[in-house]
Amino acid sequence: MSTQQYDAEIHVRTRDGRLVTVYHDTVGPAGMSAAQVRADAERAALAQVPGGRVEGSRVTTDGKRR
Repeated sequence: MSTQQYDAEIHVRTRDGRLVTVYHDTVGPAGMSAAQVRADAERAALAQVPGGRVEGSRVTTDGKRR
């Protein structure tokens, strides 16, 4: 099974109103949809910012299968 590098930026609003960006870079199965990568990244970001609210995100890949 081939793998691929995925990178995500998740923008989270903290309870006190600050906007923070959590970077979630990972390797997963080749061909994952942006929605799958985003869902994983948002879960990880909210675990790091308890009580936060996702306000935006961006998902990219290098397109190279390994």
